[in-house]
Amino acid sequence: MLTDAELERRKPIWTAFSEFWLDTKLEETGLRSIARIAAASGYSVSELRDIYLYEVAPVVSSNLWTVAGEWAGFDEEWLHKEARKRAEHRSIWLRFWSFVRIGRWLMTHATESDWHRMVSLIPTDNGSKPFPENG
Repeated sequence: MLTDAELERRKPIWTAFSEFWLDTKLEETGLRSIARIAAASGYSVSELRDIYLYEVAPVVSSNLWTVAGEWAGFDEEWLHKEARKRAEHRSIWLRFWSFVRIGRWLMTHATESDWHRMVSLIPTDNGSKPFPENG
């Protein structure tokens, strides 16, 4: 069971990760911004992957399947409410859907390359700093 504090800690991540599903091309500066938020969260890459796959993707992935999807940003109140539901209760259906390749593909087909690019920008334990000093 996640505490209220833990759910509050996730809000910036939910908002940042939702940008993967906006109907716009995510530029390098956007990826760096998302990576900074992810790094600042203190979550491991594995935990961040779970948030991406089980809490954000089910909420916003349909945006990229619509003719005129959202491009300016999702309503944060709505996004946080829906992501919170998934964080508090990961249904068996969602876990199955995410486990099955076609289900995961339907939710993340357009975002996986950006996800991997973003992860490569998160500083590693060996002290590497992928963020430029001026960025």
